[in-house]
Amino acid sequence: MAPTVSMKRTWKFCFEAFARPLRHPLHILERSLIYPWAAWRGWRPPPLGSVALRELDFNYGYDDEARLKKVVRLVALHTYVSLEGLASLWWQIRQLDTQDVPGALVECGVRQGGASAMMAAAHLAWSVVPRRELHLFDSFSTWPEPTERDGQWGKDINALWRAIERNPTYLGYPAADSRELIVERVGYPEHLLRYHVGWFQETVWSAASCLGPIALLRLDGDWYESTKVCLEALYPNVSRGGIVVIDDYGAFEGCRKAVDEFTATLPRPFFLHRIDFTGRYWIKHGV
Repeated sequence: MAPTVSMKRTWKFCFEAFARPLRHPLHILERSLIYPWAAWRGWRPPPLGSVALRELDFNYGYDDEARLKKVVRLVALHTYVSLEGLASLWWQIRQLDTQDVPGALVECGVRQGGASAMMAAAHLAWSVVPRRELHLFDSFSTWPEPTERDGQWGKDINALWRAIERNPTYLGYPAADSRELIVERVGYPEHLLRYHVGWFQETVWSAASCLGPIALLRLDGDWYESTKVCLEALYPNVSRGGIVVIDDYGAFEGCRKAVDEFTATLPRPFFLHRIDFTGRYWIKHGV
């Protein structure tokens, strides 16, 4: 005899009544045993999409995990970067500070400022006295149009973003929002914060001649032209031992083309490290 609707409801009620008292101890078991074991075996949080606060309930076996999570809680609602991407920035800044690689921290493509805030917080954590200028490049209003080099996927994403921009409730990402996050919530010294407002083509070349050495250059410009101009203008400023982070390598065809073309001209050996599904980085070994 096929189960009736009332029978199904009864079974569901009995199952939930039995399972409800087990949820809390199972969650404790999950956090204290299952996830630490899985992390030891190499498991990591999903690399696709921005960090979710619920991911911070579990232990992953990260270095300095407690302090890292404390900062991630501050910036999580202000970024689309994954937990792996934010953790990578934390360790990269630690490496630069402990090895005293000279230069500023630079981000091209700031949006809400979450990744910039992570960089700032990491430098505060790993340095006795914060000394690195934080240079932020963005239009802080909208984004440029993709070109043919960005492919159909780039055009489709751009169309979606334009639809969001036309919504009357859309307010953009003014520089004041990221300033509040970095200075007031993270506590980075305001005198070390530098804003460069405008299209990259209008700002990076003029800034390159005066901002000095760069310890970490993070590019989040989405498109081919935006990525290319930042690499051409700012890469010569990257210190030996400095790090270049590319946010959109795995996500956008144009960004990947620009990076591949540029890195083909660099001295060998060269290795592009993977962060998550979209992020990549390399260390500058040559002059």
